[in-house]
Amino acid sequence: MSVSSAPVIIKKYANRRLYDTEVSAYITLENLMEMVRQDRAFVILDARTGDDITRGVLAQVMLEEETRGRAMLPVAFLRQLIRCYGDRRQGEVSEYLERMMVAFMNDPDSSVTSGELDQLGQENAVVVRQAMSLFTSLYAVEQMGDRTAENLLHEIMDLRQQVATLQARLEKKEESRSD
Repeated sequence: MSVSSAPVIIKKYANRRLYDTEVSAYITLENLMEMVRQDRAFVILDARTGDDITRGVLAQVMLEEETRGRAMLPVAFLRQLIRCYGDRRQGEVSEYLERMMVAFMNDPDSSVTSGELDQLGQENAVVVRQAMSLFTSLYAVEQMGDRTAENLLHEIMDLRQQVATLQARLEKKEESRSD
């Protein structure tokens, strides 16, 4: 890694101040937002412990923006996201969201309209809800035993088919954008 591409070290002190070691100056959350917009690499370290706290501070930046009237994240999406914390598939959700944002940001002139993205998001939400429902159903079977393994197998197969269909649609949209 060359010196110019090395991430900037930002130290966060107990008084909640952020110190940019590259320019030897205190900075604000707005300065961090600008660094993100410029695609500048940085790491935020707790000044006392040296722990990497980048994720938490970036979440704080988003919270500040959401509360300033620049809300971008729908409440329903936030609720769904919160439900995923602690789930065994939490890592998959994180990877999926990252892939979708990379694809979205890499093609700003995409022929995909916001309406199509909304529809795709709603379809994805339906699949996620059905998958979560399936997990709940499996728990209920353990608790009540009121569903047969055959019924659950059919539900699983239906969900797999829906996921495969959505994946094919995503791949088709990505192919059409790259042409």
